[in-house]
Amino acid sequence: MRKLKLKINDKDYTLEMNRDTIKWLEANGFSIEDFDKKPVTYYDLLWLSLFLANHRDVNPNLAIKLMDSYKASGKSPAKVVRFAVEEYQSFMNALADINSTENEEKLEIIEA
Repeated sequence: MRKLKLKINDKDYTLEMNRDTIKWLEANGFSIEDFDKKPVTYYDLLWLSLFLANHRDVNPNLAIKLMDSYKASGKSPAKVVRFAVEEYQSFMNALADINSTENEEKLEIIEA
């Protein structure tokens, strides 16, 4: 998985998504299929989730303040959230082995 480095309010942050942050997202109701039904909620969840792996001290309130500061500095939080979506989808594709051509193993499926 990739990492994203941001500087917000003169502090460096290394943002990433991993298995634990994806579990956290899902435990908090995130569903990529429902993104358009709750865009603001999911936007904020995705932003916060990127901090969890390396910055446990960033709580939801601080995450929103960091987002506001990042935007006020002329940068686009939407690009960071897009990075989170891409990482989430990449993780799901890898988990399901969707793009693999190496795994041609046949499964023996037995009807119940």
